[in-house]
Amino acid sequence: MASDSEGTDALRAHAMSRSLPLALVLLLSALLATGCATTSGGRSDDPRAETLRIQTDDGWGLAMRHISPEGPVRGRPVLLVPGLASGDVSLVLEPDHSLAWWLAAHGREVWTVALRGTGNSDRTDAAAGRPPGYGFDTLWREDLRAALRTVRARTGADEVDVVAYSLGALLLYAYLAEDGDGIGAAVAMAGPTRMDRSGTWLKGLARVGDRLVSREDTLDMGFLASLTAPVQAYLRGNPVERIALNAHNTPRERWRRFAGCVFGELSGGVARDLIRMVQTGRFSNSDGSRDYRAGLGHVRVPVLVMAGEGDSVAPVSAVRDGYLALGGPKAWRLLGTSEGLAADYGHVDVVIGERAPYEVWAPLLEFLDRAAAGRTVQ
Repeated sequence: MASDSEGTDALRAHAMSRSLPLALVLLLSALLATGCATTSGGRSDDPRAETLRIQTDDGWGLAMRHISPEGPVRGRPVLLVPGLASGDVSLVLEPDHSLAWWLAAHGREVWTVALRGTGNSDRTDAAAGRPPGYGFDTLWREDLRAALRTVRARTGADEVDVVAYSLGALLLYAYLAEDGDGIGAAVAMAGPTRMDRSGTWLKGLARVGDRLVSREDTLDMGFLASLTAPVQAYLRGNPVERIALNAHNTPRERWRRFAGCVFGELSGGVARDLIRMVQTGRFSNSDGSRDYRAGLGHVRVPVLVMAGEGDSVAPVSAVRDGYLALGGPKAWRLLGTSEGLAADYGHVDVVIGERAPYEVWAPLLEFLDRAAAGRTVQ
């Protein structure tokens, strides 16, 4: 009979062989991915849509999309940053219902980026100089910085507006806390800076991840996510659906499309950093030497923070923590019935909800317009 340590080692080896236990998939896909990583989406054949590849300072190739505005250009260019372990397809999911195309239809020049390991961006390959083990800090220092640099160079704009969703919002916060160079105004959607305020289910799943995941692992989110996709798409009230969205606020067919996407890879280093944030409540870099929450007090860029009243992944108090920490001009928007909206928004609703263009995206754009014009954003 195998010893306890041998059994644990075997379980851990299986988890690292590019397939994960269902519990960990639910943790990472529901909390971190918040999107899908297929290689196409939205109106890819539209002549106003351009795909390009850029390179980070540490040598990784990233995929970006550029969507030209309809009519006269209105305001600064906008960079959209999706959630972790996903490409940018959650932002261009459908031809007539996506944040990226909606902003372009309202005069904004729009750019999206797929972070490393997702979409058409580079995957881990040690032989090619792309080793595993990178963490949360790498994603904002390298990937977000490279995307911003590209938009500024291509457009000639000194400043870019950034709209970041879920864990992408945490990357935005970290960048703002450190320097925020080149950002004119920002929107953080459903970004929980106090992950310890999530439910007991998340804390329990974080404990599972703490046992199974090391920094040098590379987790392929596609395998079991694809196995659970039929359940997510067809079985009402399944665990992922209950966690991820308000089913009354999102058309069934759109959720089926969303749930059927294939996730990209997730670095064990990123997973460890996020698990630590869940367990400790600290919003800091990997070794704890940089307190991003404290750094937000020095931010002077206008920031709109949006939270879903029914969000089980990023609860209101966890999102509001980031808003309270910000030191500069800021605005708060609660997405729920208490504010007169049609529904209490869940985590995914803000990007695919039926009324998101009216209740989420329109206020978002109004905020960016006011900030660009130098008007008050309170």
